[in-house]
Parts: sequence; structure tokens; C-alpha cells
Amino acid sequence: MRAGWATTDITPPLGVAMGGYLSRASGAVAIADRLSARAIVFSDDQTAAALVSLDLVGLATDVVGKIRSRIEELTDLESLSVMVCCTHTHAGPLTFPFRGMGEIDEVYLSRVVESAASIVVEAVQCLQTAALSYRRVGGVQIGVNRREDRNGRTVIGYNPNGPACDYAHVVRADCSDRSCILFSHPCHPNVLGPENYNVSADFAGAAVAHVEGQTGATALFVNGACGDINPRIKGAPEGVAMLGAELGEAVASGAESARPLADGEIVSVSRVLQLPLVAPPARSQLAVEKLVLKLKMGLATISGGDVSSQLAMQGQLDWAEEMLAVIRSSDGARTQRFEIQAVRLGPLVLLGMEGEMFVRYQLDLEAAEQSGPVILCGYANGCIGYVPTADEYVRGGYEVGSGKYNFKVTAGVEAYKVYPTVQMISPDSEGLITEAARTLLTLVRQ
Repeated sequence: MRAGWATTDITPPLGVAMGGYLSRASGAVAIADRLSARAIVFSDDQTAAALVSLDLVGLATDVVGKIRSRIEELTDLESLSVMVCCTHTHAGPLTFPFRGMGEIDEVYLSRVVESAASIVVEAVQCLQTAALSYRRVGGVQIGVNRREDRNGRTVIGYNPNGPACDYAHVVRADCSDRSCILFSHPCHPNVLGPENYNVSADFAGAAVAHVEGQTGATALFVNGACGDINPRIKGAPEGVAMLGAELGEAVASGAESARPLADGEIVSVSRVLQLPLVAPPARSQLAVEKLVLKLKMGLATISGGDVSSQLAMQGQLDWAEEMLAVIRSSDGARTQRFEIQAVRLGPLVLLGMEGEMFVRYQLDLEAAEQSGPVILCGYANGCIGYVPTADEYVRGGYEVGSGKYNFKVTAGVEAYKVYPTVQMISPDSEGLITEAARTLLTLVRQ
């Protein structure tokens, strides 16, 4: 086994539109900490695989395709042996086409594509014989389940009795003169809330910095299934440092006691599913919503309403128009593309999923695997939006949708109206995803 890694700066310019919240009235005004692109490449005598981690809120599938194609063009790596993950920081630039959050800086996005490809090239050029080791570190949980039942509704809040992950994965690659630590723990990087206008990698960046400071190794963070997990501390820069240090200390300690992984081949497999969608709302109801939103937009313009509310309303109006177009043209056979990728490094498997996965996917899939450690990587190769488990649909809420189409345009907006996918995937998706993931895990280990 050989390994190589590289990093580069992808901090955006000031003024760039920020991703993650509907309620921001302007672009970035300052840089709290730098954003990075980080890559590690693994190679054996026959094949190679790459993992890219970007301090971004997310990337569309077509942008990931550009990164993969560029890497294939510049190296011997096949595009489907490359996994591209975003940390999902809510304090970074808008790099994903969310409705109501402003315009993507295409020049900056092109820079991200080239930067991601260039660090993989650099990592390939510095491949060295490496010993891999692994440790699952228990007793670390910087997040809490956020789906709280309050007054008969499911809201984003605090649910300590809900499922959450209390461990972190630590993978260490040691070469003769340097080391790299890949680590993963599921939690939304949104300590800094919508009132923040400073660019930051949030707790993920602080954790990387802590690990590097403690160990002298290069560190690389990959988020997990954090769709329903928020950090315990919200809103303050001090919370970023505190949670980053807490996670980083656990990872640094785990890296010291990691156990060697047996040598083995590198195998990459990928499968694209077509997930079923929930039924769309009635056309008449959507037409009314569209009319109400237009009236609200007009009143806000006349009264000089704040920019953030107007952006949110425009996003909702765009959703209503797109949903109406779908209803007019659909034959009832529409589905949602969803990629699952498995990359095996000897006994270890990185399992990438294209969405904001609910944490129970990670807990169940990782616990069930007996042939070696599995690390579920969220926001991998794109993002279709939230991917709840089937039992969560009856509870509704922001991540799932209430099932009642209303005229709220700020905090009450369902996430699928913000994501470009237009419709929510149906509860039947869980069975398809779980079955496909288990099939890939079996296939990649053959």
C-alpha cells in the first residue's frame, strides 16, 4: 500500500454569497479562518483511489463530475475511484444551487474544481509506502439529535433521547517521513448561525487544526450521517473552538493508539439508484401558493422589506413555479438520482452517500458490518437533500416536510423547497438505500 496527500487553500473572496441559511442579507464580510481542499490518494500494484474533502456546504452532481473528469484527465485514476466529499460548513461560500440564497460565484467554483484536481495530482506525485492503522474512538459526541417534538410539532431543537453517534473514526497513514490522519464524526458544522457573515470551516476546521497541532500530521475531516444532528453549542465563535478542540483531542488520542490494518487490495464500486418521490401537492393548491407569494413579494418591494426575506420569498416562488412545471409535464414516473460509492482499502471501506443522511443509516450500517470497519461518508459526490429514515416521515418537520403546503417563507420552509431537487424522496427510499449499500459492501469485499 502506498499513500500520498496534499492540501491547498480555497478561501473565497469577500462579498461572496454564503451558503447554508436563507436569512442572510449580504455576502461574506470577513475571514474568520481559511477554507481548505484536502486529498489523500491510496495505491497498490493494480489500482488507486482518492478521497477529496472540501470545506464547502456542498456541490452539485455535475460539478463533482467535472472534478472527477479533470482528475481522470490528469492522472491514471478512474473517475469512479474518486470520492468527493464536502464538510457542509454553513459559514462558507454558496457553491450549491440552493433556492433563496443568492447567486453562485462561477469563477470561484471553477477555481474549486481546478484546486480539487490539482491536489490529487500532487498527492499522486508524492505517493510513498504507507502503513495504515485504524481506531474507532468512543466517548466523543459533539452533536445532539435536533428533531425535537414541541407542542405537537417536530422542530429543529434539542432531542437528547434521539439517535446520535458517540464515536469517531480515525484512520492513520504513516510513511517514512510524514503522516496523515483521516477522521470522521457526524455533526452539522453550523455552530455559527445565520447571523454570522464571516467565512469559516466551523468546528470541522478547528478540529483539523487541533489534530495537526497535537500530532504534527496532516489531517483530513469527512462528515458522516449528520442530517438530524446539530452541535451542542450554537451561535458563538468560542463554540467553534471548544467543539473543535473536543473532537480534535479525541482524534489525536485515537491516532496514537490506532491498530494496524492488514494489507489488502484497493477496490472501488459505485451504484446509482433511482429513488421514488412523494406525491406532489394539488395543482390548485400550488397555484394559490404562487399567487400569495407574488403578492407578498410585491408588498415587500413597495415597503422596502429586508433583502433576506425577499430572497427567501423568491426562492419559494421559484420552487412553486418549478413544481407546477413538474405537475404539468410529469407522467408519474419521476425519480431522484442517488449515488452510493464504496471504496475498500484492505479491510476498511469508505461508504459515500449523496445526501444529508439521517444518523441511523450510519449507526445501523456500521454496526452490521462484521468483515472490517466501515465509515459512512455524507455529502459524497453531490447532495440530493435530506435522506430521512422511513419512520421519521410521520413526524414531519423541516428535514422531511409537514405534508401540508403552506405560505411560510422563513423558518417554516421545508428543506426540499430550498434544494434544487423540487420533490422529497418517499419513505420507500430507506429500504432501497440500505439494500444497495449492503450489496455494495458485499461486492467490494469479494
